[in-house]
Amino acid sequence: MWVATASTTGALVAVLSAIATIGGFLAYLYFLQRSDANAAREEALALAETRRQVIADLRARLAACDRRRKGLKADYQKRIHKLEEAVERAQAEAREQAYQMQRLYAIGLADVLEGARRDLQAVPPNVEGALRRILELLASSRPAA
Repeated sequence: MWVATASTTGALVAVLSAIATIGGFLAYLYFLQRSDANAAREEALALAETRRQVIADLRARLAACDRRRKGLKADYQKRIHKLEEAVERAQAEAREQAYQMQRLYAIGLADVLEGARRDLQAVPPNVEGALRRILELLASSRPAA
């Protein structure tokens, strides 16, 4: 019986050894799969953190650009307002100068006409003097070519 037990024991040990090896191999595969899942999860978390940082950076940049745009817009609006005021002042000055020139020409024309009227009302009327004044006025008002 001892021989039968020894041969059975050897076979039993071999079967148990094979089962243990297979069990160890299956455990290795299970833990390898879990290890890959953990690595994939850690990589996904790392990518999510990187994405969060990029989004936060882009939001900060967008806010800075928006603040800068608002500041520049305010500066440009101030500049536009100053330029509009300068244009209005220049137009008012040009209008005033035009009115002054018109008054000056009107006074000059009135003086010439008054002189021509005196020449014509004089006894005897000085028609040649009146004509000379009118011709001088016309000659001075012609544009230079």
